[in-house]
Amino acid sequence: MRKFGIPAAALAAALAVLAAAGPAQNSFKLGVVNLKTCFEKDKYERIKDVDADLQRMADDYAKRLKEIEKKMLELRDQIEALPRESGLRAQKLLDLRRLETDLKFEKEYGRAKYLDYYSDRKMEIYNDIRRVISMIGQEQKFDLILRVEQPLLEEQDPETVSQRINNRVVLFHHDSVDITPQVLKRLNEEWAKQKAAHPVPPGGEWECKFCGQKNRGETCTKTLGCKGTRPK
Repeated sequence: MRKFGIPAAALAAALAVLAAAGPAQNSFKLGVVNLKTCFEKDKYERIKDVDADLQRMADDYAKRLKEIEKKMLELRDQIEALPRESGLRAQKLLDLRRLETDLKFEKEYGRAKYLDYYSDRKMEIYNDIRRVISMIGQEQKFDLILRVEQPLLEEQDPETVSQRINNRVVLFHHDSVDITPQVLKRLNEEWAKQKAAHPVPPGGEWECKFCGQKNRGETCTKTLGCKGTRPK
């Protein structure tokens, strides 16, 4: 009976190919980055600055609503004090309706602008993180860099826990492949240079040339459709 074996010469050739391929396989370089850590304000200075801008926007928003509500209250008191046949009463009622419209607009548009600012800044930061990761990957010749999360899940609602489990990419990694500290170091260095190149004016504020609103962030926080940005 004929035996189907591998000739010695062919086996030697195959082993030689595997031996040659060994170093190439061993040179595969893997890295991981914790994106959640990159978005923490105590790790990345830009997050802290954006949070401060958002807080100022929220404070200004609340202040504008309070001012309108105060004017409405004063108008109601004035209307109540006027005789029904008074012509001034009709004008005051018209002014009150205008203020009610302004209040509704401020509530809707102000919230929308706040959320737009939050979304835009978060996307900008994410793109910067991706760019820095790509730079480090090319400089240090990584073959693959994956996203990781904290090894343990915090107590959350069942839906969120299930989503995080399904989205988890890496279940284990050695600390030596974690380049998160390098990414954060580069991000903070770049942000520090950017802030130094565009220092905040004295008092930390700039005045919008369109509406005169005082701001400390990169864009005007006035909600009445203003498109002002920090002077360059």
